[in-house]
Amino acid sequence: MNLKEPVSSIMTRELVTVTPEDDLSVVKKIFDTHSFHHIPVVHFRDLVGLVSKSDFLAYSNSMLDSGRVDILDDQKLNFTKVKQIMVTRLGKLEHDDRIEVAIDVFLTNYFHCLPVVKGAELLGLLTPYDILRYISKA
Repeated sequence: MNLKEPVSSIMTRELVTVTPEDDLSVVKKIFDTHSFHHIPVVHFRDLVGLVSKSDFLAYSNSMLDSGRVDILDDQKLNFTKVKQIMVTRLGKLEHDDRIEVAIDVFLTNYFHCLPVVKGAELLGLLTPYDILRYISKA
């Protein structure tokens, strides 16, 4: 195990992304069909935000105002844009940052996910799970 390796060696590269203009119904479908908890928001290939499952669920739960949730929520999700709930102030890692740097960032900030970028371009995501998987293989 070498914690001086770049985070790009252990990050998740195959990502599902959304754009700021996508409807939240797209986000709901992604979270319903995948087991991950973060969706990067991109404009072309540049990272502009992140939607977490907990933020999405908090927004969805705030819409629970009557007993007709099934119809009302789907309609509201179709007319609400990702840019309305995405987080834009993000902790990020550069692709050549070392794994030990990522560990420090996770421990200091309690992040659950860090986008990995080269400049503004999104290359992947790193989670504490990725680091644990790497360490467990040593």
